[in-house]
Amino acid sequence: MPKRIWRSRIWRERMRRERPARLHALVLVALVALGGMVAVPRLDSAPPTPTTLLVLGDSLTWGANYFAKAERRLAETGTFDTVVVDGWWSRRIGGIISTTYSGANTYKKLTKDGLRPTAVIVALGTNDVYFLAKKREFAAIIRELMDAIGPLPVVWLNVHRVESATTITRSRIFNTTLGKVLADYPNASVYDWVATVEKNPSLMAFDKIHLQPSGYEARTRAYLTLASELAQRASDLTS
Repeated sequence: MPKRIWRSRIWRERMRRERPARLHALVLVALVALGGMVAVPRLDSAPPTPTTLLVLGDSLTWGANYFAKAERRLAETGTFDTVVVDGWWSRRIGGIISTTYSGANTYKKLTKDGLRPTAVIVALGTNDVYFLAKKREFAAIIRELMDAIGPLPVVWLNVHRVESATTITRSRIFNTTLGKVLADYPNASVYDWVATVEKNPSLMAFDKIHLQPSGYEARTRAYLTLASELAQRASDLTS
């Protein structure tokens, strides 16, 4: 038999015997490579941005935090990484120089100091209806705060102040104006707090401005509901 033919047969026999081992080795290499692709993180990947909820309000928000532990309960849900509840007595929406007593100026100071809200619950206006009466006045201060907040998801609680005929009328004007102005901000909406207290007047305190402890509990529950809604809105904006 010629040497060339004999060697060819030996080569074919060796390949037949070694083929399973070679195939097995190739499969192992492929699996290792695939596993490496899965295990090694992308160099350009970044950790998720922390989320922050700001509740900006007046004495009603202060009361919700004091009597019903609003900030702690909002944080415990884990809906946002950080929760800040900032309520202050006699705080108005804007239109004044003070930082503490102006919601717009308070917001600017908080962000200047490093707070980066993902979403905002606004609970202001109760004190403004005592000082102001006209639609254009309400519209101006609402826009002042909304422009400071920018395109973030916002829910604004409307106002229920019924200690006099004057504040009843002004509250109605404010709430109508609030709805019209927020229509110009795609990520903003109104929460009907008025419906809550009209359905259960016993939530109100004797002065018909502030709340009973049960009212602050209801207020906090509203904040909890709104936090979930705002978290979803914020997620939709970034996905």
